[in-house]
Amino acid sequence: MDKYIGKWLGGRYEIIDVVGVGGMAVVYRARDTVLGRYVAVKVLKDEYAKDPDIRRRFSNESQAVAKLSHHNIVSVFDVGSEGGVDYIVMELIEGVTLKEYLRKKGRLPWQEALFFAQQICRALVHAHSRGIIHQDIKPQNVIILRDGTAKLTDFGIASFATTQETRVVQEAIGSVHYISPEQAKGSKIDYRTDIYSLGVVMYEMLTGKLPFEGETALQVVMQHLNAVPLAPSELAPDVPAGMDEVVMHAMCANTAKRYASAEELYADLERLKSDPDAQFRYTNPDGESGQTQVLGRAVQQAARRTPVSPVRDRMPPHRQSPAAAPEPEGFFDRMAERPGLAAGIAVAVFTVIALVVAGLLLFAGNNGEEKVAVPSFVGKYIDEVMNDPEVTTLFTIREAGTRIPSDRPVGEILRQSVDPGKKVAKGTNLELTVSAGGENIKDTYKIVDFKGKKLDYVTTVLGEHEVSYRTAEEFSDEVEKGLVTRTDPPAGQELEKGATLTIYISRGKETRETQVPDLFGLTESEARKALEAKKLTLGSIDLIESTAEKGTVVWQSTARNSAVPEGTVINVQISGGKKEEEPQPEPPENTGGDQPPDAPVEPVMGRASVQVALPEGSDLTHVIILVDGEVKYDQTHTDAGGTVTVALTAPAGQHEVTVSIDGNANTSIYTFN
Repeated sequence: MDKYIGKWLGGRYEIIDVVGVGGMAVVYRARDTVLGRYVAVKVLKDEYAKDPDIRRRFSNESQAVAKLSHHNIVSVFDVGSEGGVDYIVMELIEGVTLKEYLRKKGRLPWQEALFFAQQICRALVHAHSRGIIHQDIKPQNVIILRDGTAKLTDFGIASFATTQETRVVQEAIGSVHYISPEQAKGSKIDYRTDIYSLGVVMYEMLTGKLPFEGETALQVVMQHLNAVPLAPSELAPDVPAGMDEVVMHAMCANTAKRYASAEELYADLERLKSDPDAQFRYTNPDGESGQTQVLGRAVQQAARRTPVSPVRDRMPPHRQSPAAAPEPEGFFDRMAERPGLAAGIAVAVFTVIALVVAGLLLFAGNNGEEKVAVPSFVGKYIDEVMNDPEVTTLFTIREAGTRIPSDRPVGEILRQSVDPGKKVAKGTNLELTVSAGGENIKDTYKIVDFKGKKLDYVTTVLGEHEVSYRTAEEFSDEVEKGLVTRTDPPAGQELEKGATLTIYISRGKETRETQVPDLFGLTESEARKALEAKKLTLGSIDLIESTAEKGTVVWQSTARNSAVPEGTVINVQISGGKKEEEPQPEPPENTGGDQPPDAPVEPVMGRASVQVALPEGSDLTHVIILVDGEVKYDQTHTDAGGTVTVALTAPAGQHEVTVSIDGNANTSIYTFN
């Protein structure tokens, strides 16, 4: 029986049973006797609990992760240490890991893979905005709930597990398949390492296979450094080209050519969700535009500068006696037999690459590279800056390793490494020093400038700071409809705790309405003046045959007294008079029998009004009206919804009127009086 079952931790957590066992910790089900709820308690294994360095890092990282609060992250309630036992108290959730889900289903439809990838992406956006890099994104650390919610877990341990000796990496062989190239090299990492690992997870969801396989951890690591996998669609033909691009872009070995942030990746996934045929055409190493799916292996191979090595499916090792074992043939096999040589080669290769890259950067810096001015970040919040694509596309933003105690709110930027206004090359690293708060912290929220932002972005930012808000609408000639125009209080001021921020949303340019005058019987000049008096515009003028007085209006495109926006164009038809008939020969004299033919009688003209209902949600509506098969009205309307009244003329009596709206026709009988 486990030694912790039945015991208490922190004087309140009663350990009940084991939920799961990981590489470095054991997770127990426990009962929180203070709040009367069940929780999960993660305890370091004994072999790691004896290492003071691991214990210290476990405590520091756990306290940082405890500050995270997001729908797609397993919540951490408490962190503690008792009698040499370090533990984390988390929410207890019922579900299966994404790894277990994949074992059951084999591979996922691309739509389902996108669904889970977006949730993981949202979790990373939140974690990265708090300066936390997960460093161990893999299906084993994603839990799928019954309702389809994906929750990212195992923060804290992952952030330092990859820095341990080789034995830790070998024990956690599953993590090696998802490791980023910079982690494999021991280089300095940033948020993009999580994006690479998520790219591997997406690859596995789409294909049911890992991009790199090997019989040893070293073989897998070397492939992350030197090989390029097949595009997902080459293994699963139903995967759209755009999804290929997204996955290969996320898995780019060159961090500079990888997604710069989780927000960028999420935006592409969102676009794919609404448009499966979307193409992204990322730029290849030579600066030429092309599809990532097509360039996938070539682009990434150029980044690695090594020959393409085909990736083989994992094959079970053949058991042979030592004497019968053949000499390793493949490069990776020989490297696996000589890890010391592999390490030496890797160091030499990376040194050469570093020198070449440094030279190229130096050359580029003196080659007239476009420079941009550094804005002022002081006073803004780190998560807002990290989530602003206008900033992250120009600069590489990093938060300083330590937050500084101050009287400013937690997360507010205190200093920046490059002075505002200084012009630097695009992609320049900017380090921002952030407030950790303090005893004299001013409990306010400094309002940032949200003008031109979408409401969901603003509410997400405000939610992170627990700021109450309400919305209102107003007309704006500057800001596009649906975007934020301003806030009250305005940007730059501080909002007291408990106060409500008013967010104003643009309704677009203000439109004033006017009534359409009756133009029937007016001349062209009279009609123009009548429309101008109502701030309307005379549009097309068509001359038609009519019995009405020549030169007068016999039809107008919008019915009189209709309410329309100022500036609306009104088309008219003007009578050209009755066409003169050619003289007919005299009829022969009637010699009896048949009566003489009746003389032609000019028909009496009548009018009828036809109401046309314009469909909702359509900016352009094509309306055609026919009277007895003859086109009498043919116009395209630019307004959605509402009703248009069309006045028609025809000989008095009943006529068949056909109204066609965007090709959908309906015929009725109208009486023209």
